[in-house]
Amino acid sequence: MTIDAAAIRLTDAILGDDGPDLEQALKAIAANIGVLHISYAPLCSQKSEDANLFRAICTYPVAWQARYFKKQYARIDPVIARGSEAVLPFDWDELPKDDPATQAFFDDAADHDVGHNGLSIPVRNRKGVRSLVSFTSNHSKDDWAKYKSRNMVKLQPMAVLIDSAAGINFKLTLDPVELSKREEECLIWAARGKTYHDIAGILNLSFASVKGYLDTARHKLSCINLTHAVAVAIATGVIPAKALRWPC
Repeated sequence: MTIDAAAIRLTDAILGDDGPDLEQALKAIAANIGVLHISYAPLCSQKSEDANLFRAICTYPVAWQARYFKKQYARIDPVIARGSEAVLPFDWDELPKDDPATQAFFDDAADHDVGHNGLSIPVRNRKGVRSLVSFTSNHSKDDWAKYKSRNMVKLQPMAVLIDSAAGINFKLTLDPVELSKREEECLIWAARGKTYHDIAGILNLSFASVKGYLDTARHKLSCINLTHAVAVAIATGVIPAKALRWPC
């Protein structure tokens, strides 16, 4: 499959073709255009890092996805940090790695078969919503430079197509309730079976703060208890159902 053929496949997804879901499509596309992995990450500033993460679509190994969430890497990921501000595509080699935590992050990613090279392309759709599409590989540095030079002009419009296909894949609608980032974070962890004390430790908050955030979220959802609030939040898309499927 050429990059042009992959673009046609994504266009079919956008137009409603009854093919595989986007994650499976990206796996096939990655294998056929000569990259190791492809990822799509929404960068909605009104959402918590965890909520954005659960709306992401990628072909990374499941073990890395679970570790990324468990280690709360979204808060330190230099790719996401640069992508939140960048306008132009950037190679991961351009990112500063003098911080030991940053270097440890990239080492951990490499150990989990994310790829030794990375290219990220920022996308802003017609609604002004930002996202980041990344391609990774295990090419040698010289071969990776040649690959980018040969294909960049096609990878950029492909990133836009992936962003569009992701919107269709999620069937996104306006959230009926707007939670704050902290309310959203706490509710996601509650949905994953964590206690107030657990959540306080995970998010480095006090017990009282966690209870306050969850109580406010519950009231916004017009629910009588936390279990009810979690169910309503998932059913209405306020928090992504995918959050429940990841191992803690």
